[in-house]
Amino acid sequence: MVMKCKIGPKGQITIPKELREKHHLKEGETVTLISGKDGILILHEKQSLRGILAGKFDSDEFEKNLKELRSQWRI
Repeated sequence: MVMKCKIGPKGQITIPKELREKHHLKEGETVTLISGKDGILILHEKQSLRGILAGKFDSDEFEKNLKELRSQWRI
């Protein structure tokens, strides 16, 4: 996937929303910039599964459903 963005007056770039969502980039997170002969590589630090799923579902409801499923497995 190739996307273009413009450099703002303070040297800032905006990563397109589609890429931020695909790579789970959130405001305030740190990225690593690597300068190479062909350009700049931006690397996102790996997150834990918990960080990726934060705010995506109700953990209390998930626990309740998981316990219910486990009780059905016991015969």
